[in-house]
Amino acid sequence: MNVSMLSGILDALEDGVAVFDLEGTALFCNEKAYALLHMQPGTVGALRDLPDEVRTFFGGVRSGRSETIELFNEAVRLHYQDLRENGLRTGAVLIMSDLGEQQRADRIRREFTANVSHELKTPLTSISGYAEMIENGMAKEEDVCVFAERIRRESNRMLALVSDIIALSELDEQQILKNAEKVDLYELAAQTVETLRSAAMVRGVSVQLLGGPVEVFGVRTLLSELLYNLLDNAIRYNRDNGTVTVRTAGRQLSVRDTGIGIPKHHIGRIFERFYRVDKSRSKATGGTGLGLAIVKHICEEHHASIVLESAEGIGTEITVTFPPVKD
Repeated sequence: MNVSMLSGILDALEDGVAVFDLEGTALFCNEKAYALLHMQPGTVGALRDLPDEVRTFFGGVRSGRSETIELFNEAVRLHYQDLRENGLRTGAVLIMSDLGEQQRADRIRREFTANVSHELKTPLTSISGYAEMIENGMAKEEDVCVFAERIRRESNRMLALVSDIIALSELDEQQILKNAEKVDLYELAAQTVETLRSAAMVRGVSVQLLGGPVEVFGVRTLLSELLYNLLDNAIRYNRDNGTVTVRTAGRQLSVRDTGIGIPKHHIGRIFERFYRVDKSRSKATGGTGLGLAIVKHICEEHHASIVLESAEGIGTEITVTFPPVKD
């Protein structure tokens, strides 16, 4: 194996690798090492060039030692190993593992668990309270139907939430594109518009479909879910007598509404799980806070980009651009 091939293999690693001789001269650093050290390629000439936190780790270190440090506000796991030839020490190798992504994933999982618990506890508490009042004869006869309607409404809320959680779980676990095919977005959009037309009429919102056939490569059921969530949100957060425009053109799908809009400081977080701009309105209209998270996940699985433009009090437009269909 030549040096160029070995260098290419080491550059492909997810961990940073830095090799030094006995005098502390850098013999090699891969691309990940430079990225973790926040240094330009070729700028590590010796141990003295490393950040203070890393040089401190090297002080009196023994072969096989590992330690987690904070480097540029990110957790990095350092592992030191002697290099030996014929039993003699010839240098050292430093392996650097980025724990930041893992910690962020752990934080997201913890937040998700806490949010699910909270979202389920609220309707369950309500259902339990109404049911107990009916069971113990504390509800007046004229109130029983009212309580039953509230129990049904809260139950539907939980069913919608559980359904969205299952959808996200399936997106996390499955190899999505193994069932992909050529799909006409315009045809799928027309079906979705018809499905949600009655819900739009209840809220006094008019829906129009513009554009023409757009062929993309994807999973029909997931693209249908994407369209449903985008259109449902556009209807749900619209104003009275507002409009929703769905358009397919080129390789793009866009959904524009004349609704409440999104304040600028919320836009960066709008695709997070359970993130709501208007929590009271979302719950009042039956929103689970997971719709746009599902949309983003489906876009990522289809290698599609998603752009959101919004102005508070004017409306929101979400545009999804799909990659070209390969023959």
